[in-house]
Amino acid sequence: MKKVLLWVAIMCSAMAANAAVRGVYVDYTVDGKDYQGYAVYNPDQKGVRPAVVVFPEWWGINEYVKRRARELAELGYFAFVADMYGKGVVTTKADSANALASAFYSDFKKFETMTSAAYEQMLMQDNVDTAKTAAIGFCFGGTAALELARNGSDIKGCVTFHGGLGTPTPEKAKNIKGRVLALHGGNDPFSPAEQAAAFEKEMKDANVNYKLVTYPGAKHAFTNPQAGTFGIEGIEYNEAAEKASMDEMRVFLREIFVDQPAKKE
Repeated sequence: MKKVLLWVAIMCSAMAANAAVRGVYVDYTVDGKDYQGYAVYNPDQKGVRPAVVVFPEWWGINEYVKRRARELAELGYFAFVADMYGKGVVTTKADSANALASAFYSDFKKFETMTSAAYEQMLMQDNVDTAKTAAIGFCFGGTAALELARNGSDIKGCVTFHGGLGTPTPEKAKNIKGRVLALHGGNDPFSPAEQAAAFEKEMKDANVNYKLVTYPGAKHAFTNPQAGTFGIEGIEYNEAAEKASMDEMRVFLREIFVDQPAKKE
């Protein structure tokens, strides 16, 4: 009976948290172009709270990344989904997504510009504890999160889920100020073993506090339940890897925000 009551209490708490979470669009401009991020938070929470900037897969700001932001808000964080492409630019077509993302991979300076712009927008939002910030990203967004860290952002930590781990400027790892957590699919053809090895060397050479977790058998986009519907070879959802990687992230975020004094600029 006690177990049943405990389960009911947990479910009621979860539903209450979900009901309290609010998502709002945030307009901003970068170099004269309109962008629109997506902020999610619990308005019933008092005071400032740790904040996480979330970088989406190459599809843009879709329902998947919004759900991940809501999950962060339900944990008590302020989540801000970055707009990397421009206001309203989102796609379900692989060729369009590839064209949008390729513009960044051919000019990594775009990663610096757009990740920094989104991060600064997050810092300007009400109820954000500017001393406790982090970045996470999925696939293309995982690369973006790493580049935000490599470019010297004041984030306490960075989490990349099945993201591209390579960079044309590995020497910039010396700019990383916080911890790094890379959650990697062991069978990811878009981020092969040699790229993971180069990433580890990069982190070690720069004395970065990092952790690389590899999930055997997991392919690209392993956290996205819709991955198999895209019709792209090498992309596949993996429930076990999703659960394990989300658990890793939750522990990581708790750890990096411990004993940091609150600050609101």
